[in-house]
Amino acid sequence: MKRDLQKVIAHVDTFLKQKMAAARTPALTIALLDREQTLYVGTYGYANLETRTPLTPQHLFEIGSVGKVFTAVAILQLHEQGQLDLHAPVTDYLPWFAVNNPFAQPITLHHLLRNTSGLGAGLDFSPDGRGEVWELRQTTLGFAPGSQVHYSNVGYKVLGLVLEAVTQRPYPDIIERQILQPLGMTQSVAQITHDTRARLAVGYMPVHDDRPFHASRPLMPAPWLETNTGDGAIAATAADMARFWRMLLNEGMGENGRILSPESYRLLLQWGQDLEAYDDWAYGLYRFAVEG
Repeated sequence: MKRDLQKVIAHVDTFLKQKMAAARTPALTIALLDREQTLYVGTYGYANLETRTPLTPQHLFEIGSVGKVFTAVAILQLHEQGQLDLHAPVTDYLPWFAVNNPFAQPITLHHLLRNTSGLGAGLDFSPDGRGEVWELRQTTLGFAPGSQVHYSNVGYKVLGLVLEAVTQRPYPDIIERQILQPLGMTQSVAQITHDTRARLAVGYMPVHDDRPFHASRPLMPAPWLETNTGDGAIAATAADMARFWRMLLNEGMGENGRILSPESYRLLLQWGQDLEAYDDWAYGLYRFAVEG
């Protein structure tokens, strides 16, 4: 078994180095895991190209919209405790929430979790979601809630605010207490601030954004962002993310105890649910086939 694993790691190592060289990828980190343990954590490239700082397992990466599944898990935890009804209107928890809805069906938490609310995509990142959510009253739903799927960042910002309203705690504190700490994700953070900047691998983007990207063209540091919203505000290490994915592989059971009940886990991964045409969508998750 150990020899087989070493062969797999060697193959992955060669593959990644070839792909990184071809694409001029500045840095990459990877974790291999199974249901019992983390088998391998690898780092490649530089956390900072200018200073030539090698990437280490301790460097954080902004995980972006992967943070949506953390928000979904936190919502389901409160649902287990009887503090939330997934099929209740958003206004039961955020009375000030408003959007021009010409349809009979109000937006529920379930719709937000499933990206079936009819809300627009919203901004990728914002330092605080309240302003963006407040401005939804100036918009109109694109379709009746529950009838279609449309990916919505602002919908998950709403869910983050619902978590805050119900618990009376800031969103980052909720994620820290309910998910990161119980899973032993001690290196990761639930909000991106100036204080975490020194621990983050620098992100890069093409210097020229008005033409198709080619590996031969120069890169520049991506704009710095700070965010604490429910659509994606987590920075994590590969080893910590392995702990989270292992919890999902084990149907809600973390290394230090259960994070989700069996019923909540079933809800999290109930692909498609009431919309068979969108059976690749679940709560905060999307699945797709890779090379068949």
